[in-house]
Amino acid sequence: MEDLKVIFAQNLAILRKQMKLTQVEFAEKINYSDKAVSKWERGESIPDVCVLKGIADFFGVTIDFLVTQRKEEPVQTTTKYEKTVKTKNRALISAITVFALAVCMITVFVCLQSAFPENIWGNVLSCFVCPLPVCFLVLFIFSTIWSYKKYLKIAFLSAFIWSLILTAFFLIYLISKTAYPLVFLVGIPSQIIILMSYGIIGLKSLRPKNNDENKDENSK
Repeated sequence: MEDLKVIFAQNLAILRKQMKLTQVEFAEKINYSDKAVSKWERGESIPDVCVLKGIADFFGVTIDFLVTQRKEEPVQTTTKYEKTVKTKNRALISAITVFALAVCMITVFVCLQSAFPENIWGNVLSCFVCPLPVCFLVLFIFSTIWSYKKYLKIAFLSAFIWSLILTAFFLIYLISKTAYPLVFLVGIPSQIIILMSYGIIGLKSLRPKNNDENKDENSK
């Protein structure tokens, strides 16, 4: 039992120091006293199974990892706390970026509207429609770098394509004074390519069933 206490003490101290936490800070994270943490790291006592499970979850390891002696130091781990902080920071950065772009768009619109009040539709197009592809492209890049879920990447990339087509539609209309809604048809194959690239649509699902397959289904 004494050996187990020492092994746990060594592993706990190493993991805590890897996260750059003091004993007091670590105790606050797991809702325990710093005196208890100090006793654990001195090898004077070992927590019960419930507390061990909480510590293991915090560091992102198993209970066996905490109580097993190893020659090398425990590998760097990413805890749930760190993951939560990273997720919040990334969401905050994305929100700040979008908000900053929105402020820039509104500021430019106010300036253009003050200078050219008769050209309201051109000002709206220049300030609110044309920048949309840039906004969605930035969000797509963020989601790709930070490995967000697949559906977010698909959503941002799809929004980028369709906003790009929307911008082209309005530019053509302002230049030629003629609407060409058929330009939106370009988005259909683009959307299919996006879905195929992320495995949502496979080639098999696009291939028509032959007669033999239909007969088999009817026989069933």
